[in-house]
Amino acid sequence: MANILGIDYGKKFVGYAVGNNISLSSSTYGTIFYKNQKNLFTDLKKLINDWDIQYIVIGLPLNMDDSESEMSLFIRKLAKRIQKSLNIKCKLHDERLTTFEAKELMIENKKSSKQVISDNDGIAAKLILESWLREKEESDV
Repeated sequence: MANILGIDYGKKFVGYAVGNNISLSSSTYGTIFYKNQKNLFTDLKKLINDWDIQYIVIGLPLNMDDSESEMSLFIRKLAKRIQKSLNIKCKLHDERLTTFEAKELMIENKKSSKQVISDNDGIAAKLILESWLREKEESDV
């Protein structure tokens, strides 16, 4: 069994989810506000150690026409830095519409607007990770 960390990276908030390749499901770990990337790398190192993470899946925000966005180029560089600095494999997964889908799920579940703001990125990370797990399972068959 491999534990996997899902990340929805935003300019202000980073959402986390933890899952594994056996159950093909994940749990929202939370959303954290970062003032700088030093704290991000410190938290990632702790999460990797605490959860025995084997690899990381990071949402890749491509444009709707499949072209690269400024943020997707940044995410590609960030993934390389994480791999090099923390010695862990990073996978990128198309995250188009996951933030919107996460908001819709919370509204359907009657979450308050404050909860929608605070939980949105964590739920988006969960959706990214579970989508990647499903795609990986289908390609392994």
